[in-house]
Amino acid sequence: MSMNDRKIDRIPYGCSGISVIIVVIISVLFYKRCFCDDDILLTGKLKNLEAGELLLFSENNEEADSIPVGTDGTFVCRFAMDEPPGVYMLYIPQTSTSVYLYLRKGARVHVMSDPAQAGQYPRICGNVANECEIVRKMNEEFIPRDPEEIARMSFPEYRKGIMEEYTKITELLEKVKDKDFVNSVTKELNARKDYHLYCYRASYKLYVSPEGDVPDEMFRKFAEGIDLDKPENARSGLTNLVLVWDLQAAGKPRSDINILYELRRRVSNQEVLDYISERCLGSSLVNETSIKNLEEVYTLFTRTCRDSKMLQDMGRKYESAIKALHDLSRGKELLDIEMEDRYGNRTSISALKGRVRYVDVWASWCGPCRREIPFLEKLVERRRKDGHLEIIGLSIDEDRNAWLKNAPSDRPGWKQYRATEHSRKMLEDEYGITAIPRFMLFDENDRIIDVHAPFPSDTEIDIMLRDYLVPEER
Repeated sequence: MSMNDRKIDRIPYGCSGISVIIVVIISVLFYKRCFCDDDILLTGKLKNLEAGELLLFSENNEEADSIPVGTDGTFVCRFAMDEPPGVYMLYIPQTSTSVYLYLRKGARVHVMSDPAQAGQYPRICGNVANECEIVRKMNEEFIPRDPEEIARMSFPEYRKGIMEEYTKITELLEKVKDKDFVNSVTKELNARKDYHLYCYRASYKLYVSPEGDVPDEMFRKFAEGIDLDKPENARSGLTNLVLVWDLQAAGKPRSDINILYELRRRVSNQEVLDYISERCLGSSLVNETSIKNLEEVYTLFTRTCRDSKMLQDMGRKYESAIKALHDLSRGKELLDIEMEDRYGNRTSISALKGRVRYVDVWASWCGPCRREIPFLEKLVERRRKDGHLEIIGLSIDEDRNAWLKNAPSDRPGWKQYRATEHSRKMLEDEYGITAIPRFMLFDENDRIIDVHAPFPSDTEIDIMLRDYLVPEER
């Protein structure tokens, strides 16, 4: 056979090899695009549920994303990761189930749930399954116990239980390869562990000896070792807890202003000073009814905080709150709010004069707002026999279709409305509503009861309503 013949013989083999290489390259590129890229792929199968939608909440964003569920109970959601890795919550409205997730670039998560299996938490598979389980345990299992139950234990006995729960999570952390996740969670876990341990002091003083303090030497050594300059202790609530109960032990009122003074005296880390002082002012903006006291808290906040964005944001909220305290105190006449119903018909809050009105200011994109809806439904059912009560869903959605898609159905005693453009501005400028949900209560004579009324998830709302309502059968 000539050399030319041998070359001709090899051509088909060479073409075949090139084809294989091309196929492999294409396959690798396709695999990278579909399975190895930075997008998050969230899938699942929900048995025994009708088609509908799921809600995905991020800890860094109050807006909820909707995920459609097919008639077969399956769902697929693929999206780019625009935020840092973090905790998300997948909410299943049909069963009021919350599924905690940890999502990062390239995360693959598959959720399987069957509501027919009572008490069974949805199963999660994927490349962040261990991380999701750790997040779940920290949010559902590693949480404070009932104070009365704690008070019945000795501190060593209580500490043993806390450490057992702590160890279960640390053992799971050993299975995680993502070092950034491990380091971050370890700091948070240690801070939460110390927070839970310090809760022993609060329980002891509440139920054992209000005037005394924990006599246990083990507890004293633990408490003396707490570092109030650690940012993770501030974020866990431990720093605030220590300051509050030290004030109580010293016989001082546990007010926001006193916490701020104690904070400035004992903490030097600016990140902690910023974090706690913002929360003290935030608490006063919601709860303080005295203009003088609020001014004092705000002044001390501006002397403590150095974060320019916090100062700017809280300054705007403070101005709105001060104005609201001047204009919207209990007994003053309400500032009327124009709104439209589902059919575009315009009305106003004052048009419902003669009824006590509980107004829910919300939006379809607001996760915390939508989490209050099941509690609002229960409130409607509990108070359905009360006379002269009107519950008003007042959306500030600019997108009418988004509002109509997500608003609960109208029913007796609970109607849905959308604020007009003018009213949306009034709610922010005149009522000082810079964050939602917000609930407001007005009496039957168009007088203000409370523009910071309790949420429907708070039992205080029932107590407040009882003072203003008379059952129809009486």
